[in-house]
Amino acid sequence: MSDSSVVATRRDGTITITDGAASAYAVSFEVGDFSAAEPKADRVVIRDRGAIVGLRKGDDPVITFSFSVHMRSLTDSTADNLMDRLYNRGIHAGSPLTSTGGDGFEQFLQTVAFEVDTSAVGSGKTYTATYAKCLMEVSSLSESADGNTIEVSGECYGGVTYAQS
Repeated sequence: MSDSSVVATRRDGTITITDGAASAYAVSFEVGDFSAAEPKADRVVIRDRGAIVGLRKGDDPVITFSFSVHMRSLTDSTADNLMDRLYNRGIHAGSPLTSTGGDGFEQFLQTVAFEVDTSAVGSGKTYTATYAKCLMEVSSLSESADGNTIEVSGECYGGVTYAQS
């Protein structure tokens, strides 16, 4: 079987942020620029007096990602809000957020799912990359005539899993 001939575009993507209590926040008014790096584990070269005799896996990498949204608010005491969620400020959907980090992780972490659904254009498939134990922050807040933008950067400490449905 060959690879799909359907090219995914930014109209096919969605981003959802979920905390440890399964409180989901669907990111809206996205620019459509989700970007992620998937580095592999460090390489440890084994040498015998300068000659390469082996290659082993080293430390796990920290996976990085980013995305941008059109700014609508910086905080909101009555509704779930992107910046409040990133920094775990206040109550969301009636209850406090819970970190996905667990034991050994002090910072507030969440799960990020990037989903690409190309089923409407003939592929019949939805692809999901789920990033576990993510620390996110606003890397920039910018103003422009075309609309203000919040850029979010994240680090993933729990790895990424891919799924197709």
